Amino acid sequence: MTTNRPDTTVGATSGLGAATVLTTLARTLAETPGVLPTLHEIAAGSVDLVPCDWAAVAVAEHFTRTRARLADSTDEALMETVAEVAAEAGHSPGLAAFEAGDVVRCDDLAHECRFTAYATQLVARTPIRAVLSVPLRLHGATLGVLTLYSARPHSFDEASVARATLVAEHAAIAVEAARSDDRSVQLQSALEHSRTIGAAIGILVERHRILRDEAFQMLREASQHTNRKLVQVAADLLATGALPDV
Repeated sequence: MTTNRPDTTVGATSGLGAATVLTTLARTLAETPGVLPTLHEIAAGSVDLVPCDWAAVAVAEHFTRTRARLADSTDEALMETVAEVAAEAGHSPGLAAFEAGDVVRCDDLAHECRFTAYATQLVARTPIRAVLSVPLRLHGATLGVLTLYSARPHSFDEASVARATLVAEHAAIAVEAARSDDRSVQLQSALEHSRTIGAAIGILVERHRILRDEAFQMLREASQHTNRKLVQVAADLLATGALPDV
């Protein structure tokens, strides 16, 4: 189990140093394509800026006992254990922060009264002793949650909360931008697929003097027979002029 432990001296992330790190993080997030790579940069940047020992970030419309599909952390093995503990406990700082849209801080898990089952298991199974969860909010909605972990109790003071909140604000903007980019790529891909399939249907209609629905059915049967995607079969038809035998 790895520990990412940055310099936690007072001057490490304060003043000009903090501003420089935050600016670098903001630029990195703006230049990172895709949601998952963006989440990776958010987690890594949080460890340096807040600072903390471990960080995890997740994006979802709703959080359940299953770990979010869009998530990343600085220690996957440790976060698997944390996810198991949270699922078993049924309540956690991250879930509370997401649902309430507010910062949740657990200064000392050994004496935590709000998330008793969660805290007891984390202390027993992990080196984590303090937790700070910050929601990612944009346009009045909560997109996800950033959770920071420390091996020392009382690691997150008010300055830590302020820095974590700044990271979360930048993270929310970056995540939404990345999601928009992903949607644009998906839409463009869908349009290209639609054109390819439409062109293939046109060839079959002209060649066999059949209706478009019948031509589509021919493509569909070829796709099922060859266990390939419909667009791949259509692309082959455009390239070779022939469908695979069905």
